[in-house]
Amino acid sequence: MSNIYAMLNRKALRNNIIAIVVILFSASVKAQNNEYIKLLDDAITISDSCLTNRSDYSRFKLQLLDNSITIFNLKIQTEANYKNKEFYSVDRFNQFDFKFWLLSNDSYKTYGNFKLRLSYYVNNEFIEQHYLICLNYIDPNQKDRGSSTSPDYVTLPVYFGTDRNHTKSGNLNDAFGTKRSSLKYGIVVVSIPHDHRVGEIESPKVWKFEFSEDPKKHMMLQEISLLDKNNFFDKLSKDIQESEKKSTFLFVHGYNTSFSEAAKRTAQISYDLKFEGKPVFYSWPSQASTFRYGKDEENIAWSQSNMQRFLEDYLSKSKAEDIYLVAHSMGNRGLTRAIVAVMKEHPELKSKIKEIILAAPDIDADVFKNEIAPQMVSETKKPITLYVSADDMALKASKLLHGNPRAGDAGEKMVIVEGIETIDASGIDTSFLSHSYFADTNSIISDIFDIIKSGQRALDRKRLSLIELKDNIFYWKVTQ
Repeated sequence: MSNIYAMLNRKALRNNIIAIVVILFSASVKAQNNEYIKLLDDAITISDSCLTNRSDYSRFKLQLLDNSITIFNLKIQTEANYKNKEFYSVDRFNQFDFKFWLLSNDSYKTYGNFKLRLSYYVNNEFIEQHYLICLNYIDPNQKDRGSSTSPDYVTLPVYFGTDRNHTKSGNLNDAFGTKRSSLKYGIVVVSIPHDHRVGEIESPKVWKFEFSEDPKKHMMLQEISLLDKNNFFDKLSKDIQESEKKSTFLFVHGYNTSFSEAAKRTAQISYDLKFEGKPVFYSWPSQASTFRYGKDEENIAWSQSNMQRFLEDYLSKSKAEDIYLVAHSMGNRGLTRAIVAVMKEHPELKSKIKEIILAAPDIDADVFKNEIAPQMVSETKKPITLYVSADDMALKASKLLHGNPRAGDAGEKMVIVEGIETIDASGIDTSFLSHSYFADTNSIISDIFDIIKSGQRALDRKRLSLIELKDNIFYWKVTQ
């Protein structure tokens, strides 16, 4: 019997020695190969593999190979098209939207490389890992696109409320007109081409000999469905509950905007922000004409009561955990007053609001500063961001027409109100009238992206610089 015990002990000792050797060898291999951290999809590091504007980025993540090992002083550096990003944890790297970043930097079209460098310490040993991944752009007209049945675009359903007249036109772009009507509800499906550029609403260009919309090149309305009020909010609340973040945003467009343009703009904002909730817009009867400014002013005033009713239902019936309210240009006149009215009547609904974003408000600056803004701050007690610009030609024209500065103006008369973060976007706009910069310009889209993704205030957002005037009065300036 003692011999049997001796044999078993020798066997156990031998197995333990083998196990220790295997563990030491495994650890040695990890240290030598620098594989304490690796890419989840390491096939992308193969020389003939590239990241493209069509790649699936859900697996472009880092993972730790052994959670029992402690990593110190981790620094993750990335570079593409001379733009850099740094991260100090694997989680922050994995949460970042690299497709959005690469699109906004035009990195794909340079056909350069994505550089990834990791440096850290393990057991007092300094380790570096380097990856060089090629970047490639896939043209929407390219014939070899994989499956012949795969679409050349993505579709995005967008919810809407409107008090425009329903024309019942066969052309979806003209389905809703410019006349006043009763409040209606529905869903419009917008298609977005795969090679969509951040900030753009792709449309036919005559100089490119494009005379009709093509979904593989242009944003298009694919379908419009009208719903009664109860079905609309039942479906919206169900879709929000099934979304990852259980969030939604409401966008109110400005002057000189058609229903079709409002739908496309809402889809573009949602797509570019990689918004994980449900996009909604309210379309009031703008005349969609540069020369009908006066009529637009009348209609936004008329629409305010409808907008207030829609906002109250939207806040109370959407069942969202986080709601973002966004207005542009003249649309701010309707939304700001609707917010104040709803909050006064139903203060319990303020808990639903996460952020309020006011872009280029075409509102009398004194009225906004002395009446509207203080009420919004006191009634909502929520973060409010105001984007202004000194380059906004549409607001300059409005100032000439009314004889008074607008709330969206920058410069000497810039509106700075306690409780509202004023962001000066002067000098960075690329749009024709410098009026849609909040959605046209990558840096503003990126700033709004930071607000929604992280909830960081202006002081903590890296692309903003603090400008102090006097007596603790300050605002922020967007950097390129």
